Amino acid sequence: MIKRLDGIRRWADHNRTPLIRIGGGLLALLLIIQLFYPGDKMPLFAQVDGVDVSGWNKKDVIKQLDLLSAKQPVTVALGTGNDQLDNPKPAEIGLSVSHQTRIDSADYPWYFRIVPTSLLWFGPLQAETTPKYTVDKMKTKLYVTAKFGADCRIQPVDATLKAESDGLSVVPSKAGGTCQMEQAIAALSSAKPVANKPAKVRIAVDVTAPNVGDNEAKKLADKLNKATVKGVGISVAGKTRTIEQKEVLSWLTFKTAGNSLAFEVDSSKAAPYFTKNITPSVSKPAGVTKVTTVDFTETSRNEGATGQTLALDKTLSDITSVLNGEKKAATAAVTAVPPRVEYSRSYSKTSTGIAALLKHYDEDNAGVFGVSFAELSGQGLNAEHNGSRQFVTASTYKLFVAFSTLKRVDAGQMKWSDANIASGRNLSTCFDDMIVKSDNACAEALIKKIGASGLNADIKSIGLTSTAFRADNNLTTPNDLANYLTKLERGQLPIKTESRDRLLGAMKRNVYRQGVPSGASGQTADKVGFLWGLLHDAAIVYSPKGTYVLAVMTDGSSWANIADLTRKIEALR
Repeated sequence: MIKRLDGIRRWADHNRTPLIRIGGGLLALLLIIQLFYPGDKMPLFAQVDGVDVSGWNKKDVIKQLDLLSAKQPVTVALGTGNDQLDNPKPAEIGLSVSHQTRIDSADYPWYFRIVPTSLLWFGPLQAETTPKYTVDKMKTKLYVTAKFGADCRIQPVDATLKAESDGLSVVPSKAGGTCQMEQAIAALSSAKPVANKPAKVRIAVDVTAPNVGDNEAKKLADKLNKATVKGVGISVAGKTRTIEQKEVLSWLTFKTAGNSLAFEVDSSKAAPYFTKNITPSVSKPAGVTKVTTVDFTETSRNEGATGQTLALDKTLSDITSVLNGEKKAATAAVTAVPPRVEYSRSYSKTSTGIAALLKHYDEDNAGVFGVSFAELSGQGLNAEHNGSRQFVTASTYKLFVAFSTLKRVDAGQMKWSDANIASGRNLSTCFDDMIVKSDNACAEALIKKIGASGLNADIKSIGLTSTAFRADNNLTTPNDLANYLTKLERGQLPIKTESRDRLLGAMKRNVYRQGVPSGASGQTADKVGFLWGLLHDAAIVYSPKGTYVLAVMTDGSSWANIADLTRKIEALR
């Protein structure tokens, strides 16, 4: 080693002049680089807030540091405790951070530039300044109000429990308190986040303790863990089973009751377990009770067997008693299941038989039905079910608008050639479209022209006492619709024959045929209404067995049911 060093020394002595020239050249080159180093770049090896910005363009540094600072959360805590309340970003509390001034001031002055090698060590030696913080106190106040309310009140959080694999554990409580708005704004305004370090502020509060502390919650956890450590026994059809601790604890919910923590078994959480594991063992299928009726009269009944199934609520009450230490084991309780009733119905070909059919059809099918039926020839059968019940008219109201319009045409107050009733259509076209296509624009234009008071007066003049045009919803009943159709068909409405024929002709061309026309045996003149869940059909049917009127108003049913009911009524004529 000594020989090697001695050799290097001799070589250096021999080449001293070239070495001095090379070293001097390198220093001169470095000095030139230093003198011309760009002023808009950060010095080499510089760091700002722990971020390596060596040789960066200053604009890029400012942009990056502003971005990093804006992402840093501000931890908000209350009082003297360690509870973390929130982690807003600076902008959320009205705080903006700018590095423009500090980076612009990060200069590489001329007097350092002339110091050989300063480019290599000047950057790390610079003293760091702080960013510029700007506070929008209105935004800060909005944050405080949104988070704590206008009264700057933070609600305490009671301790509770959660189920884990090895039992219940405590979810710690959090103290609340009341703060002063100005103090809260001042505390948040004092936050100083930087690019590599979040800020933490503490809001002074008058502390409010939670109702249920951690110790209280732990007592309940210990009690329930002990009660379920070996599972929960349950007697099922005379045999004892064990429900595992993990399963039972997963059913529990907790709530504050005064200064205590209470639990209850949530039936929605427990139900899947019992449906799969317990119910099949205690259930017995119910039989079928068969009932025969003629019209409204029951003629025979064959009672089916009563079944049983799990009474979940009572069973869970028993499990609650076990958890409270009041019982050692639970019992799977049962409840009776009545037999299913099957009806064999028959109806006489009378008004009573048809009335029974209407009532039973409503009971046996979805939705609510109101029906009014009357033969205008033949036997003169008639029946109704919920005939006086008011329904929103839907588009059946257009029958009443048609009547009022015809009255005014007959009186010369309106003419079929009257132009621009709706969308450029004259009265003749609009009237036809209103009935045939159920056009709303024409109907609404005529209502406006005639007026609600005029329509209501016309309706009362023909004895319809349960129909009215109102500001919210127009109302009518199946009986009123059937009465209207009866008067129309018999020529008893106070309108001319040609007006009656015009209306009946339009009704026969009604394009909506899924209801009464689909179930009827003859030509049908009708007007439908459909709105929300309402489906109505008011019809005159020219059946081979004689003409009849049928008004069906439903809520929550279907056109198929209306057609089916029509067929069943016709079968009893």
